[in-house]
Amino acid sequence: MLNYLENTKIKQKMSDFIQHAVRQNDLQKLLLEFTDIKNEFPFGQLAYQHYEAFGGQDKQAITKLAAGIELLILSADILDDIEDQDNDSYPWMNVNQGVAINASTYLYTVSIQFITSICENNSQLIEKLFHFIKMSMEGQHEDLSHLYGTEEECVEVLRKKSGSLTALSSVLGVYLATRKMNATVESYSIYYGVAEQISNDFFALFSKTNGDFQKKQTLAFSYLQRHFNDVSLELLSFFSNRLDESEQKPFQLKQKLLEAGLTQYMVSMREIMLLKMKQGIAQLDLPKTKKEQLYAYMTKEGND
Repeated sequence: MLNYLENTKIKQKMSDFIQHAVRQNDLQKLLLEFTDIKNEFPFGQLAYQHYEAFGGQDKQAITKLAAGIELLILSADILDDIEDQDNDSYPWMNVNQGVAINASTYLYTVSIQFITSICENNSQLIEKLFHFIKMSMEGQHEDLSHLYGTEEECVEVLRKKSGSLTALSSVLGVYLATRKMNATVESYSIYYGVAEQISNDFFALFSKTNGDFQKKQTLAFSYLQRHFNDVSLELLSFFSNRLDESEQKPFQLKQKLLEAGLTQYMVSMREIMLLKMKQGIAQLDLPKTKKEQLYAYMTKEGND
């Protein structure tokens, strides 16, 4: 895992680039405010870990790439929150929404400029970068438009929307180190992204402020709608009336999730994805220690 100093360097590089690239003073100030709240850089870290695993040595280059990736992810997060009307505490949710959308679009554009400036003769990088971006946007469209309903379809949306972004980070990190695209890294990183999103979706069930369960056909929602038992119906009713505090206090959510089988299901689905990821990592042409380090990082084993 990246240490505090390396994370600080990524954050500083993000700010430096915005100050250099954005000429309009008010827009620059707004984007710096948006980036300032970021203190964790999981996608940049993923690129960093793969860069080092594949023999990369240039710390400045990978820090620049990690910063560019985090700016791109931030632009997607801003649009996602605006589209879902989530996370009111974020600064982009507390300004005119048209201004926030324009700022996000600008950030998206300059982040691509930043990323593609890192490698010369980088037509492969550009093609793969846009492949992942388009895949993520397709997944977001399907998510917003409710163009799915079964658990299998939900997993496919997660693969597109979240898996594509983790794959983008890993693949570009490897490309910076080797100047080659790696299909194995792409494949297992998509599984990793799905596993991470399954975890996020499960823990979001306990959040009073996250409206995704009511607004989207999440994997958890699809499972409960199969009505395996009466507790599933209780949970669906609970989530539909979540803002009613009088109903929420006596409801033992953790126990009900277990009784419905949802906890076991979500854990099992995540473990399946991590197993597929592990099988992919095992196929890499890397020393055993490097593969073990990648797996430990991606499963958070040994991380603080």
